[in-house]
Amino acid sequence: EFEAHPLPSPYGIHYDWRFGDGSPPMQGRRVAHTYAQSGIFNVCVSVNNTISSMEACAEVFVFEEIADLTAKSSSPTELHSPTVVQARLGSGNNITWTFSMGDGEIYTTSTPHISHKYVTEGNYTVNVTAANAVSFGWTPVSVQVFVFQVVRMEPSGCVQERTLVNFQAWVSGNASAHLYEWSFGDGSPNETHQGNPTVSHTYRTSGKYHLSLRLSSGVNKATKANFFNWMCVQPALTNI
Repeated sequence: EFEAHPLPSPYGIHYDWRFGDGSPPMQGRRVAHTYAQSGIFNVCVSVNNTISSMEACAEVFVFEEIADLTAKSSSPTELHSPTVVQARLGSGNNITWTFSMGDGEIYTTSTPHISHKYVTEGNYTVNVTAANAVSFGWTPVSVQVFVFQVVRMEPSGCVQERTLVNFQAWVSGNASAHLYEWSFGDGSPNETHQGNPTVSHTYRTSGKYHLSLRLSSGVNKATKANFFNWMCVQPALTNI
């Protein structure tokens, strides 16, 4: 809604309004206009009392209402590695973004993404807020921060010689992103697998073997984790 205030008197005056968006002019001291799109528009009113005329203009910023806010993160992420949170809007302009990371750190920015390094492992809730002069939106994002390690390996007991054994490693983070280097301790070649925490191997003779797994991070290649286990290999019973 727009209103003109001419001096010394508003009476006996003809008003012409132009809204800067290509719409037809309107007449009257008070007018209402709806903009079909957001942006900056130059609104002008011309006044004429048959003796004199003049014009006044004002710059108007038209905001788009915020809608369909979504956000995602690069979680799970390693401790001390960057966690990236990315937000998107279905509509909205001139946005101020606020990222509350769940560890006491809060970022306010004009861009819909942020990178943050957590100093403690754990599960965090990041609150993402988008706001402009006419509306706001909010959404939570779950983030998991872990210590890079091999949690356990199976089987952990004795296995039978000359039998195919399936080994599996349980690791922190995204198991499909890591590099696995297996050494079976029996003189056989090492095996390397990308993104697969399982491996199969047959021990030909009984004894104790030093099984080792070297794990390389899929996020930071310089990050390594090692796991060692003594494997007990026994023959099958054949007579009693």
